[in-house]
Parts: sequence; structure tokens; C-alpha cells
Amino acid sequence: MNTKRIIILDDHTLFLKGIALFLKTYSTKYDLYIYQSISKLKKDKLDFNEFDLLISDIDMPGEDTFELFESLKTKYPKFPILVISMHKKTIIINKCKELNIEGYLLKNEEEQLKTAVETILKGGEYYSKTIQEFYAQIKNTQNILSSREEEIIKLIAEGYNNQEISEKTNITIETVKTHKKNIKTKLKISTPHEMVTFVKQNFIL
Repeated sequence: MNTKRIIILDDHTLFLKGIALFLKTYSTKYDLYIYQSISKLKKDKLDFNEFDLLISDIDMPGEDTFELFESLKTKYPKFPILVISMHKKTIIINKCKELNIEGYLLKNEEEQLKTAVETILKGGEYYSKTIQEFYAQIKNTQNILSSREEEIIKLIAEGYNNQEISEKTNITIETVKTHKKNIKTKLKISTPHEMVTFVKQNFIL
């Protein structure tokens, strides 16, 4: 039997056990290694050449998951990673694409886990349909906003008014208003609430 050695990384015990149980129920060919933190994973000094897949969350309290991913992809470029996250954000998906992460599922897409794992273990890539559709949408809107407009819309989402934004960015209030008008036109939105929603979906504050 060709056993596949899979590492599962998530700080939530229930989620860890859920994935492990699902994989064990599906197949006996998976040899699972469970970790609740990156520090514990690093402490074991694993040779990732001896493993077939990492299934990982993005949010690890006090730890940088993308730093781990980048390190693994540098040292073991063919070692596949499947991200399972609650986040559907532009900046996160773009980063995964940049690092050549092989798969991405949302945490409520458990029905796709089997297919994702099988596909990636066979050398393929698996981004869920939801993520693919979202990524297609964001690619169409990427680079629409200038760096200054991105800066301003983030400040709006953080609750700053025109005067405060003017002071923080060293531009006049009239220029701030002009940028806000341009942002609304480019994104086809009309209210501050819609701006906040856009930022929550596309950026990490």
C-alpha cells in the first residue's frame, strides 16, 4: 500500500480532529501528523521530503503562516500545500498564488476536501469553485485603485474622517474628497458602508 504522509496544521483542536477523522474514514492509506502551532512543527525538525502534503489554516495566533509557506516552498518547491481557511480575501488568495500554493478551500467546503486532497496528491492544483470565481472577479478589478486610493479607502474603513485622512496623508481635504469620489466611481459603490465592506473583503487591516 502506497501510504501518504500528511501534516495537518491548525490551532483549533476540533477542526484538527475533524479533518483527521474525515481523512481516516475516507482512506486507510493516509498517515496523519497533527500540529496545533508552527513552533511545535518546527521543533520536530521534519524532513518535508518524507511527507506528501501539508494541510494548513492561515490564522495561527502569534505566528506567521505565510513565512512558513515561503520557507517550505523555497526549500521544498515540490512539496504541496492545501490551505483551508475561513478567509476569502484578495490579499490572502493573491499571496497563495504568488507562492504557488496548490490548493485553497474555505472551512465550510468540507465536501470538497476529498477531491482536493486526491487532486493535489496526484500532482494537480485544487482551488474551490467559490475561490476560483472570487479570484476571477478580483483579477478583473486589480490595479483599478491607485496606491493613494488604496491608502485612503483603508483609512475610511478604519473610521477616519476627511480631516483626519488629510492630516495623515498630507493632502488637502478637497483632494481627499476627490479621491473618495474616484474610488466610488471605480468600484461602482456609493456609501461608506460599501467601502468598509470592500476593504474587509480585499485587505487585511
